Amino acid sequence: MSTATADTVLERIATAHAAAGQRLRGGAGWQRRRADALARLLERGLPDRRDENWKYLDWPEIQRRNLAPDIVPAARAFVPAGLLPGLAPGRTLLLADGRLAGSPPDLPAGVEVESLGAALDRDPALLARALRVPGDHPDERFALLAEAFTDDGVVIRVGDGVDLPEPLYVVHAGGGVAASTRVLVEAGRGSRLHLVEHFLQGDGDSLSNLDLELRLADDARVDHLRLHNQGPAAAQVETLRVSQARDSRYRQQLFLLGGRLVRSNLHLRLEGPAAECTLHGLMMVDGMRQADLYTVFEHVAGHTRSEELVRAVATDRGRGAFNGRILVGPGAVKSDSSQSSRNLILSPLAEINARPQLEILTDDVKCSHGTTIGSLDAGQLFYLLSRGIDPETARGLLTFAFCEDVVSRVETPALRRHIEELVVGRLPDREIIREFV
Repeated sequence: MSTATADTVLERIATAHAAAGQRLRGGAGWQRRRADALARLLERGLPDRRDENWKYLDWPEIQRRNLAPDIVPAARAFVPAGLLPGLAPGRTLLLADGRLAGSPPDLPAGVEVESLGAALDRDPALLARALRVPGDHPDERFALLAEAFTDDGVVIRVGDGVDLPEPLYVVHAGGGVAASTRVLVEAGRGSRLHLVEHFLQGDGDSLSNLDLELRLADDARVDHLRLHNQGPAAAQVETLRVSQARDSRYRQQLFLLGGRLVRSNLHLRLEGPAAECTLHGLMMVDGMRQADLYTVFEHVAGHTRSEELVRAVATDRGRGAFNGRILVGPGAVKSDSSQSSRNLILSPLAEINARPQLEILTDDVKCSHGTTIGSLDAGQLFYLLSRGIDPETARGLLTFAFCEDVVSRVETPALRRHIEELVVGRLPDREIIREFV
């Protein structure tokens, strides 16, 4: 992004912030907090190609977007098309253009859901203590943007010992306007939560910006499935920070299957002994689409474990990027961490960049990482062709098998089948392939 263009983008953000004025809720305390975030963002600027962790992103595509969130009085109550199967009104939250639409559902005792805007009206000081203040590092700049426009989103709290038996769905939908959304999820001691996020933002020339915080107390268990299936021209940047206490278990299943451009930043901190986390991710990019995944797994305490398995498929002029960093701190003895990145390029103009990293600052740990980038296995392709299968169908079947390494790990049958259908829908000879799978 050129200096002139960056200055123009920041000027638009500053102008939009000034115009929002008193419409941003939370009183004087939050006005000062937003003003501080805006000042730091304007001083330091958005990240660009000069920042190592952002160099693969399509900045011309970003700079043409409207990054200044639209401040609207209320969310539009609508039901988007393409919802996941099995959605139940009693456990579904709809965030329309970044705002909670309708009243929170009637959930079991011990589970609290509140619009972030309502929390700003009810007790702004309490919310200020609950929500973290982003830092100044380039990886936090879009979180600073969300901080500067904090006005709505959702707060989800699961009490100590509460076991939510059915998945809780959060549907992110919109009409293509710029939105800045904050989500806070707190899983209490010994609680169990299955959280499903489904992204269905429409097309447009704006950017959706999400800042999500997820905190696991001692012995909490959270299964977190995230499905990006936005329209072909949508763009989103998201910043996720997950903190885990002693004996907690966090599993994220990430599917980047839609949108013109999606950048996902995940910073996960294993802060308590014996905490464990897993990330299983799949990205598919075709046409002119781009998916960019940046992860940091930080082992702070000892006897912690992390596993990262990411698969990427690129065809046409699609561009994928995976930048994964494992950091084992000085006190994290007996930590066990593994990282695997396998990438499949199916056309000459497609591109995938993979950058695994290990930083180990202590002894007595077990860490491994590896990455591969290549095309379909010639031997496997020859075997299918020798059985009379059409070349395009054979390539599609092998690609599906590559993706199924991640999709098959989804335990809920209806969700797994829906994601499989999305994957098959992006393959050649999809109607024939459906007969095989």
